[in-house]
Amino acid sequence: MALLREVYESLQDIVGPDNITEEPATLDSYAYQWMAELVPDVTGGSKFFDRPEAVLVPGSTEEVQAIVKACNQYKLKFHVYSTGWGPWAAPPSAGQILLDLRRMNRILEIDEQNMFAVVEPYVVAAQLQAEAMKKGLNNHISGAGAGTSVLANACCFQGGGPDCMYFA
Repeated sequence: MALLREVYESLQDIVGPDNITEEPATLDSYAYQWMAELVPDVTGGSKFFDRPEAVLVPGSTEEVQAIVKACNQYKLKFHVYSTGWGPWAAPPSAGQILLDLRRMNRILEIDEQNMFAVVEPYVVAAQLQAEAMKKGLNNHISGAGAGTSVLANACCFQGGGPDCMYFA
């Protein structure tokens, strides 16, 4: 099911023409997920989930908010993706758009005294680690590796790793 032109243009107005696509090869690249065949009730044993209707790459929380409002207006489902690897990263059903948060990759603040960081969703562990070490700090890197979102690991998934006991 392709998006209606009115819907596509509304979303394009939010993120700009360079940050939205319906190009089939790109949509297929997001539908492919490592270990998808382990969810046979959804994928039928394939390595592919359902192709999203479009992929948007917002660059700010304001753009994400505007996208969600548009989705509510047009009764469109969405799925959010941040360095996602594996079946949990794919849209869980057909008829959804995918928001890839890769443009939201900034460290907004590192508070040395209180030892916390404010980051956007695509900040990966290696990026935060490099900046934290400049301030004499360290951060947890999950077992998924240094190339994964620190925010997603802290909030949305298991987040375990070899340094858990040390940082507890």
